[in-house]
Amino acid sequence: MKSSEKRPVLVWLIFLLFVVTGISGLYQLYALYSGNIEIPAGMEKPEGMLYYFKGIFGVVLMLLAATLLFLRKSASRWLFLGLFIFSVVSGIFTLFTHEFPENQLTLMKYASVITWIIYGLVVWYVFTLEEKGYFVGGRT
Repeated sequence: MKSSEKRPVLVWLIFLLFVVTGISGLYQLYALYSGNIEIPAGMEKPEGMLYYFKGIFGVVLMLLAATLLFLRKSASRWLFLGLFIFSVVSGIFTLFTHEFPENQLTLMKYASVITWIIYGLVVWYVFTLEEKGYFVGGRT
């Protein structure tokens, strides 16, 4: 695929989804840190540098992977794979190290699994783009 050809619709959807999600995530981290967000009853406000580092790292990884995909850089494949692995490890860590009300815990488990399925499908799709010649500069 030549760099002048149109990007597939799924590339646009992935790019837009991850950019909007990333910007929203940064805003939510800021609102949580500044106290401008209401925490549901029974939940504790996350504290500590590790929580915010994980959040910012995940958002930066998400935005970088989406941008590189849009720019047709094959490194995006590995960043999406890294984002998937980071998301799974971080999610499991959070679920086991934080206390949540029962109704919130069930919702978080379902949301985590759905997110991991979406990320897994994105990783699979981005790796198939290599075979279709989407990325500029050949195979890496």
